[in-house]
Amino acid sequence: MEEQPKGSEKQEKTPEELQKELAEQKQTQGEEPPQTPQEPEEEIKIPDQKRKNRKWWWIGGAVAILCIAVGGTIFALDAMSGSTPQRVMQQYFNHWEKEQYDQMYALTSEETKQSVDKKSFIKRHEDFAKTLKQESASFTMKTPADEKAETIDFSGIYKTKDIGEISFENKGTLVSDEEGWRLQWSPSLIHPDLEEGGQVKVIQTPPGRRGEIKDRKGDPLAANRERVAIGYIPSQVKDRDQTIQALNDAFALDPEKLTKEMVEAEKEDPFQFVTVKTVEGTELKQVKEWEQLPGISVRDNSLRHYPQKDLTAHVTGYIRPITDEQLEKRKKDGYEKGDWIGQSGLELYLEERLRGEPGWRTVIVDADSKEKTVFSQKESTDGEDIQVTIDLSTQRQLYRGIQQDKGGGVALDPATGEVLAMVSAPSYDPNKFIQGMSQAEWQYLSGPDQPLANRAKIPYSPGSTMKSITSAIALETGAITPDTSYNTDEGKWQKNTTWGGYFVTRVDNPGGGVDLAKGMAWSDNIYFARVGLEIGEQRMIEFLKKFGFDEEMDIPLGVSPSQYSNDKKLENEILLADTAYGQGQLLISPLHLATMYTTFANEGSMVKPQIIMEDGKVTPEMWKENIVSVETANKVKDLLEGVVTQEKGSARDLRTDGVWLGAKTGTAELKASKDDENQRQLGWLAWMAGKESPDKQPDIVVAMMVDEVQDRGGSHYIFPAVKQMLKERY
Repeated sequence: MEEQPKGSEKQEKTPEELQKELAEQKQTQGEEPPQTPQEPEEEIKIPDQKRKNRKWWWIGGAVAILCIAVGGTIFALDAMSGSTPQRVMQQYFNHWEKEQYDQMYALTSEETKQSVDKKSFIKRHEDFAKTLKQESASFTMKTPADEKAETIDFSGIYKTKDIGEISFENKGTLVSDEEGWRLQWSPSLIHPDLEEGGQVKVIQTPPGRRGEIKDRKGDPLAANRERVAIGYIPSQVKDRDQTIQALNDAFALDPEKLTKEMVEAEKEDPFQFVTVKTVEGTELKQVKEWEQLPGISVRDNSLRHYPQKDLTAHVTGYIRPITDEQLEKRKKDGYEKGDWIGQSGLELYLEERLRGEPGWRTVIVDADSKEKTVFSQKESTDGEDIQVTIDLSTQRQLYRGIQQDKGGGVALDPATGEVLAMVSAPSYDPNKFIQGMSQAEWQYLSGPDQPLANRAKIPYSPGSTMKSITSAIALETGAITPDTSYNTDEGKWQKNTTWGGYFVTRVDNPGGGVDLAKGMAWSDNIYFARVGLEIGEQRMIEFLKKFGFDEEMDIPLGVSPSQYSNDKKLENEILLADTAYGQGQLLISPLHLATMYTTFANEGSMVKPQIIMEDGKVTPEMWKENIVSVETANKVKDLLEGVVTQEKGSARDLRTDGVWLGAKTGTAELKASKDDENQRQLGWLAWMAGKESPDKQPDIVVAMMVDEVQDRGGSHYIFPAVKQMLKERY
């Protein structure tokens, strides 16, 4: 309480005086006003009346502040509502572009709110955006001459994921009600063609024609046989009776049956295409005439055709209707039930390029699902035609050699890496997947011979064809020289007794010391087992990786990587020795083996195999540069020549007049144990050839494998076909 000076009389202060005193105290930042020093006397309380006056002053002040605040709020609300129709319209657009549909609803008229509740309003806009896969919306208002104009023109753009931009011109009407200017809303504000009861549909149309696959000369490997489907889409049929009559007149169909089918189709899916008749050949001339019939739609229904049948089946692969499992994964890419999709070969691995892009029609339909307006559409596009490096002449020659067996083969151009041929047997006719097949045909495809498997890209035990690679590694690392010799007369060998009962054996040879050239020509397992141990685990693995082991090949065929062991190690000496001459756990595909052999034709660099031509050509590219030196590469090429030219060379029977030839035979033994007599053998032949000339430059490198050649001469079983191929080629 305040102290009063002695002898002074208490006087009430007016509200004006109290307000002035409060202001002065505020100015002095809360300091007490100076007092005249007096002796303290008794404390005097402020009378109740004075407190009442102070109370009224505070109430008056609060009221004044509240009035200011309320006035400011009213002013702010007025500003938010907009003092003109233009401001309200612009604010509505701002909310729309941010997808703030609830705030848009707040700016609609009372009449709108009585006819459309907030939840329905928001859902209508959300459904519209979702159907279009809308990414953004933007609106531009056209400023009217009169800022009080109640009707305002504007333009809008919807940017969508699949069909691009949808642009339109529209107008909005505003009315003045208790809340100020408000928008008179109807569905046509979303798009001028959208009326009450209508909805927007985005309907996918099928992709265009599938791209064709052609060989290096343009001959078709996978083509399209022209065929057209005549039918209708229920939602586009304006007059059912008229359309049925037109179909009856054109194709003499049963009107009653057509009517029943059309009614059922309308109920099932009014946007589906219903095929009535499929035409091809000479009837195709009438397609343009049929397109003019009321309610009739025409669609390409071409049939995939593989003119080369089994010859190129494993290159092209085949297509089939999409499975439910595939559809689940591919639906986001525009695939639908009934679409055809690549299942193997280039049809599978080039699916994205071969398949055309589907089109889209954005339409407005009425309550009966009848199309009223097409306000945006994207035409479907055809797939891309693909030209491949396959040479059909070389393909036939290579296929002929294994056609009656189980096996695979690849021919490469060593300079460019072009895949000139890729064959696998047994093969199949991919046309059967299009035309349909009998039970017997299906049993053949799913039988133990596995004709669908492309053996040219599957890794197998390579046998002695590996010795060329081992020779290159040994020479490059200095593990041996060309003159390094071992005596293998005993016919079997083990490093020491720690190998137990395991011995490496060899085929018969003339005897005496064996150097690198003789070891290669005579295919001496003992020689190369010992060379493998000289190389050692670390250097062997290092160079095998340089040759592409454990690495996927960059070619659209899904080639399995080659391996040198199951655990990526060669710690066991027996395994290392076996690997060096092509057994052990070593697995190489014919494609990879042929690719590795190009190293000896390219001065130590390994070409990248390519099967796709761009603009009719291939740009050569090396997969692995300088794996070995030029000297080493040329030496191995000489060794391969010696296999053909030496007196006891294992490929001497392949000598052909006018042809330079280098080759390596191989017989891989597959058996449960070393002593198992029921062995299965794979016969291999890797070779390179060119016209006889001083530079000995090959123009083709081939790797071939035939399964189950035991009791048929091993790798020599392939010789007659290769000999014939050399004569025809050169």
